[in-house]
Amino acid sequence: MPTDAERHLASLLLHVRPDRQVIVRAAIAAMPGTELHIEQPGKMVVTVEGPHEGWIADRMTALHLLDGVFSAVMVFHHIDRHHTDQEQSDRAAVESAGGT
Repeated sequence: MPTDAERHLASLLLHVRPDRQVIVRAAIAAMPGTELHIEQPGKMVVTVEGPHEGWIADRMTALHLLDGVFSAVMVFHHIDRHHTDQEQSDRAAVESAGGT
């Protein structure tokens, strides 16, 4: 089960119509949690960051449905649980020291 401290990061490769690329770029900039990193005519690399896999899937679907996008393919997905692990370690340290 995802927690608030868990973060998901995914990179996507978008294939787009070159004549619609400016519009797609603007839509990506307006979409929270998305960032365009590099592009060339017909291709864009976008990262998506959010609280859980469903959020990532929703953004991927939204990108795929943009006018001018042929496909949005996930290339990489990473789950950062560091914050969750650190929270549990901090809580255990407090409990072992006699705190609550």
